[in-house]
Amino acid sequence: MLNGWRKKRLRQRALASRLALAEASPGASRALVDHFPDNVWPAVHTVVAGYWPVRGEIDPRPLMETFMLEQAQLALPVVAGKDAPLQFRAWSPDDALETGAFGIDVPDARKPLLVPSLVLVPLAAFDKRCHRIGYGAGFYDRTLSALRASGPVIAVGLAYEGQRTGQIPAGRHDVALDYVVTEQACYAASD
Repeated sequence: MLNGWRKKRLRQRALASRLALAEASPGASRALVDHFPDNVWPAVHTVVAGYWPVRGEIDPRPLMETFMLEQAQLALPVVAGKDAPLQFRAWSPDDALETGAFGIDVPDARKPLLVPSLVLVPLAAFDKRCHRIGYGAGFYDRTLSALRASGPVIAVGLAYEGQRTGQIPAGRHDVALDYVVTEQACYAASD
């Protein structure tokens, strides 16, 4: 229970801080491309799942557009149910979106479902072990667990450098990311 309380406090501080970082760093999203890990680029040639940025999340769209130029098929997450893993629907930058769960824009329900080999993950805070704090509903933990149970998938968190914090308390259901990429650096879970 102590970890839950610590994570909740850390989440509150991190989300407030992220809004300030977003306002102070308008060009940060473009710098993500410069720090993306070279050994992950082969996964870019398949299906890449990003996210639609909300509440100060660093914008993955410049990175996703770069992946599209490398022939990646792009997808965005869709909430399938309260305790279900996310689903990923095909998306391209000129597609119209509709409002989904939590007020987040999602692809049209007629778009095909895709299974990504690379998942870009938003976060509130991260540590050097590539553990993350999200919004607390566990969607990405469930999703990454389900995807990894059926095949290889690389999970890359995207964040502002200012979102890095000390050790994040991790529970048994928390899934570490393979990498976290910021506008200044790339962190690997294996480091």
